[in-house]
Amino acid sequence: MLLNDKIKKAFDNDLLLLVHHHADVDSIASAIGLNSVFKKSTICASDGVSSHGQKLASVMNIEIMEKPPESWGGTVVVLDSPNPEHCNPVPKSESIVVIDHHTKIEGWKKETEVIHLPQRTSTAEIILDLILEMDLEISKSCANALLCGIYTDTGQFRHANGETFRAASVLAKVGADPQEVINILDSERPMIQKTTFLKAAQQMKWIQEGKRIIAESRVKSFESGSARLLIVLGADIALVSSGNKKGDMRISTRASNRIVSEGFNLTTILEEIVEINGGSSGGHPGAAGYNGKGDPEAISEIAKQKCIRSIRQLP
Repeated sequence: MLLNDKIKKAFDNDLLLLVHHHADVDSIASAIGLNSVFKKSTICASDGVSSHGQKLASVMNIEIMEKPPESWGGTVVVLDSPNPEHCNPVPKSESIVVIDHHTKIEGWKKETEVIHLPQRTSTAEIILDLILEMDLEISKSCANALLCGIYTDTGQFRHANGETFRAASVLAKVGADPQEVINILDSERPMIQKTTFLKAAQQMKWIQEGKRIIAESRVKSFESGSARLLIVLGADIALVSSGNKKGDMRISTRASNRIVSEGFNLTTILEEIVEINGGSSGGHPGAAGYNGKGDPEAISEIAKQKCIRSIRQLP
């Protein structure tokens, strides 16, 4: 059972479905899933939506509030955000529910209701189980959206487990069409995204540690997609950083399936960066991110050295 009496009551209110910064498909899909079954709900992205997230919202004809209000009289449902820094500003509300699947969740006030299932490979899977537990009807569009979230957050099922395929099977039975999902996600990339990926590859630096390759690059945006690209190009670990004039910086990291299966874990690497430099981190062994202040190149170098140390400890 995922729902206690307090959470059930919270879902009776007007819902503000708050997604994380630069919201990915899983976050947007989870919001669309809840929005489809709770008519008194509004989706809000406090700091933009990824290109694929925008495409999904457009196909589903979903409007997204660009700026959250200072306060919300109903319930704020935070989706796919392991800590408040990933979705700030969070409106003031007497009722906040966090639904997340990342390895570690922290920073939320004590009175916050949390549904945290790190064994799930996507937040969309948790949303599916919530809808089923509440015995609500799943429309075809809702099923397609949730399958989009599962498909992308598992790297096209490369990081899937038994629960992933169970959820995908349930969604297919209620109307999700895998081909439609692929068509939604396999769209032409915006020119700025394509050029950023090419620059990330062009500016890449890499080193070899034993049998493993660590690649680094610097971009202005699309860090996560750039990191995935470096893995596709052959890196075992990818670190892609960005920064702005205000001193804000972030790093997106990725690791190959093979090195993760050997025990390598990016979340522990970035948690150590938080201990050194403050900020916040979150993610999974093979895909994690860090947000903080400082010099992107310097912080990336620290992360690289910690990756090297971790590699040397692998069997």
